[in-house]
Amino acid sequence: MKDNFFSGSSQSEYYLKVSFECFVCVEDSQGRSCGTVLSNLDFKKGSFEDFLSRAERELNTLKNMMVIKAVGSASFLRDIKDRIQNFKFRDEKLVQRDDKFEVVFYPNEGKLRVTKEEEKVVENKIVNVLVVDDSKTIRNLLTKVLSKSDRINVVATAEKPSEVEELIKEFKPDVITLDIHMPEMNGVELLKIIQPKYKIPAIMITSVSIEEGPLVLDALESGAFDYIQKPKIEELSIVGPLMIEKVLEASKFKTNRRSSSSIVSRSSSLFNQDCTVVIGSSTGGTTALKDILCGLPSEIPPTLVVQHIPAVFSKAFAERLNGLCPFTVSEAKDGEVVEKNHVYIAPGGQQMKVKTKGNRKTIQITDDAPVNRFKPSVDYMFQSFESVAPKENIIAVILTGMGKDGAKGIKKLKDLGALTIAQSEESCVVFGMPKEAIALGGATEVVHKENIAEKLVEFSQSFKRNQAS
Repeated sequence: MKDNFFSGSSQSEYYLKVSFECFVCVEDSQGRSCGTVLSNLDFKKGSFEDFLSRAERELNTLKNMMVIKAVGSASFLRDIKDRIQNFKFRDEKLVQRDDKFEVVFYPNEGKLRVTKEEEKVVENKIVNVLVVDDSKTIRNLLTKVLSKSDRINVVATAEKPSEVEELIKEFKPDVITLDIHMPEMNGVELLKIIQPKYKIPAIMITSVSIEEGPLVLDALESGAFDYIQKPKIEELSIVGPLMIEKVLEASKFKTNRRSSSSIVSRSSSLFNQDCTVVIGSSTGGTTALKDILCGLPSEIPPTLVVQHIPAVFSKAFAERLNGLCPFTVSEAKDGEVVEKNHVYIAPGGQQMKVKTKGNRKTIQITDDAPVNRFKPSVDYMFQSFESVAPKENIIAVILTGMGKDGAKGIKKLKDLGALTIAQSEESCVVFGMPKEAIALGGATEVVHKENIAEKLVEFSQSFKRNQAS
């Protein structure tokens, strides 16, 4: 804490810019304060408790004589509230500020001024888009589709990747659409060049062929916001509104929220296999799922995943994960028996549910209608576990994604006895689905993506302790 401990013994005023972190300070009865800035990783390492111990020594007073103040996102404040319950502070003052903010801290006066560094996205802001595609027909079609929104302005189009950088510099687009297959280089190669330089949210435009599955997954891991099917004239009524929605959502996306695609450390804890894990995700979910599954122990309980994904991509996604994980990951098949050490990915374009008979569960793949516009749907799968949740150990997880699919389902599972996790706002690409689940009271805990694997193991072990008692 040496370089991150702010007190009056060092200086009388601090100006701090805080980005996706939490500012915490404690104040004694005489108005003297000490402060610090903490990240999610700091909380995990115990730096919060280290700060409190040092503040006690600096102020020469006990915690129950202090007022604690914290400024940060809703998930940070929840973490703070959980941690301070045992300390019995004299008072607490928690202020919510999302994303970036500024703090002016006067430790000798016990004063704290908080301002916003960046204004929230204005709902009626015009989003400028650069369309990159080697087909003039597709460029014109995308321009026509996006221009139907009075909030989107296609400022330029490019035929060749070599034209893109100059157009970025000239028009400063808020969002770029990138074709996968182009002359000179493909869209993923272009993304890897422009993303580190310009940090502009990119949406990959794909023909949804089986050959493009690995390329799209590579693009998502390289920082693309999302992908969408290349529109056909007869599909514009369906694809058009979805494309507009994704462009508007992408314009709010801060590319530095995207975590590194490197493999995270695998948990050394033992996963209690006497449970079932069910996970739902959408935009940003392919990367989140990879990071979470790669962080699990080598032996896991049965795990079922619904990721909003086109039919031909779900198999490629499962195969990629299977190559990274020590357990089996596969695209789910109708009639398959659900087993331990196996992750089942719902096939794109179909619905997946589970049928239970005694202690045996089998997967059912159906052509039922979309739920919440989605096929596969998270709520559709969650609903199939409602009959077993009261008597079996179920852990349900809702990850990053647009919309609200899975929110009602995870709330119902929680009410029936399941332990539930919602991904935290600061670690989501899009906070839509977790936000809806949290608002309904469907989250037992809100957890940063980096900590979800450990939380799954912890929840599974709590089932084991409850059975023993």
